[in-house]
Amino acid sequence: MKPSFLRWANSHRVGGGLAALGVILVLVGLGILAPPLIGVLHRGSDDHKLLQSWLGAGGAITKVVPSQSENPVGASSPAATAACGSGSPTSEYALVDFPSLTGIEGVAGNGNWSMLLQRSVVHYDDSPAPGQPGNVLIAMHREPNFEPLGSLAAGDKIVVTNRNCQAFTYTVTQTWTENPSQVTQLQALSGGRYLTLITCPPLWIDTQRIVIRATLTSG
Repeated sequence: MKPSFLRWANSHRVGGGLAALGVILVLVGLGILAPPLIGVLHRGSDDHKLLQSWLGAGGAITKVVPSQSENPVGASSPAATAACGSGSPTSEYALVDFPSLTGIEGVAGNGNWSMLLQRSVVHYDDSPAPGQPGNVLIAMHREPNFEPLGSLAAGDKIVVTNRNCQAFTYTVTQTWTENPSQVTQLQALSGGRYLTLITCPPLWIDTQRIVIRATLTSG
């Protein structure tokens, strides 16, 4: 067999092996990247559906508040009151809006941080309700619908609306970056009414946290 043919055969085998290795690496890469990407797309779709559900046709949903006891004959009917959100209090806990960021608003679920596996916006259920004394904790994913959160600065407003359609406006006082292990130290605050919003910098990377501290200024 001629040396030139052997060289060709060897190079052909090497080329085929490299091509097979390339295909394997691509498949492994897809296996690593596809699940997080699918999760982000799923969250984005849910964000939109939850927002539409919360706003309803006219920006709020009207419900009838039932009487505490059976109505006697001739008694007036139960009164109607404004109510925001049409789902459960856990699923549709509050609307979080950023007036300085056009079109950026989302519906928060109410739970612990594990809820962030399914939701983009979560109110930590051990923290106060919107408007109450103490430190309201809300965590948010920036992908796919909340990328501009990284541009929030002192003086910007964050409006949190509860299920009774009461809006509480918080004004940002400071922002900083923390390691994830330090975020758990942010819960205990007293002597005021605060909101602490936690998100991630930069996009698609989960190695640090942006912390946005705001103080209640109206509501």
